[in-house]
Amino acid sequence: MKRLLLAGAIVVLAGCAAQTPPDTPTAPARTASPPRILHRLLLTSPEGQGVIELRRESQLQSRVETSTYRAYGAIVLADDVGQWRFAYTTTSLEGAGPVPGEWIERLHALSMIVTNTSRNDVQVDWEESVFVDPSGQRHRMIHRGVQLNQLSAPMVPSVIAAGATLNEFVFPAGVVRFSTPQGAGPRAPTATLWHAPPVFERLAPGSSFLVVLAMKAGQTPAPRTFRFSVVAPPAS
Repeated sequence: MKRLLLAGAIVVLAGCAAQTPPDTPTAPARTASPPRILHRLLLTSPEGQGVIELRRESQLQSRVETSTYRAYGAIVLADDVGQWRFAYTTTSLEGAGPVPGEWIERLHALSMIVTNTSRNDVQVDWEESVFVDPSGQRHRMIHRGVQLNQLSAPMVPSVIAAGATLNEFVFPAGVVRFSTPQGAGPRAPTATLWHAPPVFERLAPGSSFLVVLAMKAGQTPAPRTFRFSVVAPPAS
């Protein structure tokens, strides 16, 4: 009788040990914030076709949300010099972002690609060309061929042969500095580097800026002034 009672107790204990423990409630997985359209860029003078859009997108890395700025779209037009295409492109410049504590590792610049469809060589005189920011301040321009450690040196003109294409970008040189970033949040790099306040990431709807190019077609002056206007994204 005692053996039967002992065997029954063992069976009961084994059954209890085999039961699956109740599920422990877990916190819901954190998802990144939806993309936010910061602004849209139009070429209003001369009028271009298309639009450039800048978005602030979020992503999760080890459950920490980080933000990335991404550009979409392009603007095109044609004139007596050639075919033009403008877009946003990233650079090696860095800077404190529009959001407190944010550090942007690759600031955007304005990409400018022009194909010379005329019969003459076309020259861009960078020394006489300027970037006019939304406040009306004039800046010398950084372009793709400029070494950042030679910002104050004279810039060599770019010559576009008939049928050739120039692939450039422009960024106001007056805001670029070489120093150690301070007070930019815990994610800011610690090494010295070339950085600047964001220019295109900070554009506000209702503002505008100018790209003024001192150009020649052959020996004939052919200056170009492009006015870009910033507009708010459509309501979702």
